Amino acid sequence: MPQTLLAALPFAIALAWLLPTLWPGRALPRHWRAAEFAAIGGGLLLLAPIFMSQPAPWFSAAWLMQALIQLLGWMVLRYSRRYMQGEPGQARFLRAIGSLLAAVTVVVLANHLMLMAAAWIACSLSLQALLTFYPDRPAAQLAARREWRASRLAELLLFGALLSWSYAGGSLSLSPDAQTPLASDAQGYAAAAGLLLAAAVAIKAAQLPFHGWLTQVMEAPTPVSALLHAGVVNLGGVVLIKAAPILQAAPQANILLMLWGGASALLCCVVMLTRISIKLHLAWSTCAQMGLMLLEIGMGWYSLALLHLLAHSFYKAHAFLCTGEAVRNTTTQHMRGEKAAASLCAYLARGLLAVLLLGVSQWLWQRWISVAALPPLFWLVIGLGMGALLRGWAGWITAIILTQFYLFLHILAAQILPLHGPTPPEWAQSLLAGMFLFVFLLQGWLLRHPQGALARRIYPRAFAGFYLDEWWCMLGRRLQGPAIPLLLKWPQLQESRRD
Repeated sequence: MPQTLLAALPFAIALAWLLPTLWPGRALPRHWRAAEFAAIGGGLLLLAPIFMSQPAPWFSAAWLMQALIQLLGWMVLRYSRRYMQGEPGQARFLRAIGSLLAAVTVVVLANHLMLMAAAWIACSLSLQALLTFYPDRPAAQLAARREWRASRLAELLLFGALLSWSYAGGSLSLSPDAQTPLASDAQGYAAAAGLLLAAAVAIKAAQLPFHGWLTQVMEAPTPVSALLHAGVVNLGGVVLIKAAPILQAAPQANILLMLWGGASALLCCVVMLTRISIKLHLAWSTCAQMGLMLLEIGMGWYSLALLHLLAHSFYKAHAFLCTGEAVRNTTTQHMRGEKAAASLCAYLARGLLAVLLLGVSQWLWQRWISVAALPPLFWLVIGLGMGALLRGWAGWITAIILTQFYLFLHILAAQILPLHGPTPPEWAQSLLAGMFLFVFLLQGWLLRHPQGALARRIYPRAFAGFYLDEWWCMLGRRLQGPAIPLLLKWPQLQESRRD
């Protein structure tokens, strides 16, 4: 297949998603079938390079992410067809879904940073139509306005990053042949580009304190939540991996990603302990998972971030589409009675044993395959998370199987994406390790003493998200005025016109 046809393939897949949005008439069954066929047709287009004997680079991170988008899009559409039955506005829903998936496709497969940035803006605009699918719900309108403001701020930072990168002499093309060494006097512009890019992605990934809109989008239909948490929020990781040359030239940006992402993940884990609503629990979980993804990219482990993005997409799509079953399972667990929380020493011992299990397993794998290496910080993070499994022989067997499966998947991800970023400083890794261990012990204490004095002090603040969202909202109100660009106020202007 000629290179020109390969370059046009992303646009062909995006066009497949757009065709159902232009479906004429009011034949809804045909409209739904056309949308499902768009997902299948895009998947078939992805197979074209295989049958044309194209080289292996097509089986890359972008190829995997696009295959995931086609699969998730098909699953969400199949679910939505039953979920939206009898609902007015189904054609409008399909148009917005098709436009969103077309824009996501261009973000993932774009070969130029400006095109990727423009498609990212289109994602937010399409998402607005889905978040306000029920326009008479005030909570939906509030969430849409907050997402609009956060996205416009992030996009301003993103374009500032691209402008600084251009001044530094960097190429906006994502082709490996287009990358050239930066001039010795351009390090300041490169650092600015990296910091602005990191901040833009952190805001788009709903990191604290810009998380409010993500935890308030539950007024949208359930398929929208599934698609948002499984695919749209993940785009920040895709953008960072594609823009790796900018991060590799700016060590300060990697430290910012590590500290911002790690702190957001830890705080969100504490907030999750206070949430009863399953959807809100999943929303805070997404914030925490995106924080871990930023931490992985900041440490230079792009293959871990890729594996994380793929696993998180499948998990969140399944979790949101099965929320009804989750309610029944939770009710059953409460009827059977929950197990008493272990003592703090036993809780810590299980976590450290899981860390040791992961370290020994990695050492054994690494004797044969060198790419199986993981940084010690991730021994701690992943191991502490698996500590809860170590209850009885069944738990030990499950933990061993999951550990080996995780390392095996990491080896595959490292083969697909061998790119590695700069090594972060030791002080940043030590600081994050101490923070994760502290929050792990805090969770164990709160689970053991849910009515204790410490719990009574922390729970109200954690339930309120430590008031970080309120501080950001108050700051936004103070800045409301001529200093805020008109673009950030566009939703309010549209509402005033309708009134």
